[in-house]
Amino acid sequence: MKDKKVLTIQDYSSFGQCSLSVALPIISAMGIETVSIPIALLSTHTSGFKGYTYIDLKDNIVPAVKHYKSLDIDFDFIYLGYLGSSAAAEVAEEVCNLYPNAQLIVDPAMAENGKYYDGITNNFSQSIAILCKKSYIALPNLSEACLLSDTKYSPIQTKDSILKICKGLVAKGIKRFVITGIRTKTGMLLAYCDGNEIKFIDTQEVKGDFLGSGDVFASTLTGALANNLDLPQSLDLAVKYTQKTVEVTSLDKAHWYGLKFEKTIPYLIELLNTAK
Repeated sequence: MKDKKVLTIQDYSSFGQCSLSVALPIISAMGIETVSIPIALLSTHTSGFKGYTYIDLKDNIVPAVKHYKSLDIDFDFIYLGYLGSSAAAEVAEEVCNLYPNAQLIVDPAMAENGKYYDGITNNFSQSIAILCKKSYIALPNLSEACLLSDTKYSPIQTKDSILKICKGLVAKGIKRFVITGIRTKTGMLLAYCDGNEIKFIDTQEVKGDFLGSGDVFASTLTGALANNLDLPQSLDLAVKYTQKTVEVTSLDKAHWYGLKFEKTIPYLIELLNTAK
């Protein structure tokens, strides 16, 4: 069996433990060759930091991927994270067209707490929705799922309201997805649809907001799928690893800007070995 390769395109925020600085080490630690192309270079991520620097690198993406094609370098998965603009999403779509057989994983990183990230517009939501429709699986958080399904956001959900959001996504043509960061009156959960059925997974709640948890979850899920685990196994592994990393991070109250995933990599490898 040939080794799998993952191509991931998203921003590189040098400080803040998110995006490529999370995806590359996590997927690589899971034994998967990971090729990462930054679509932008930032000094920090945009949540909680002011005055960050930003260099747009989207014009390098397609030439780089065409270079890979000329070298007969193939990819089994394309994992898209934070893109930041409709123009960048169009570039990502062109890459996907160059590798039509790659399974596409889309984290439509654009919103939190019911609001778009700084600099994100409704036009981007429409562009990322196109990629979500084409994906093997989309990984929106609750805010993003509401925006993609044209559903009103509420920080506290019921299973009935979540089902409405899920059905809204399906109606928009997004058939396979996982919605993260759902709070109910009794705890936290994930909702996922495998194209036929909507299911729920209860997760452990740790008080507080943990920036970068979506990136850790999406990267782990990608690595699990690339290791030939099926979707339920991959979800189980990603949930357990993200929860453990959140718990470890919560012990350091000064560490608000990302997850301390470096401390939990041994646990990730243990989970993967057990699952395989």
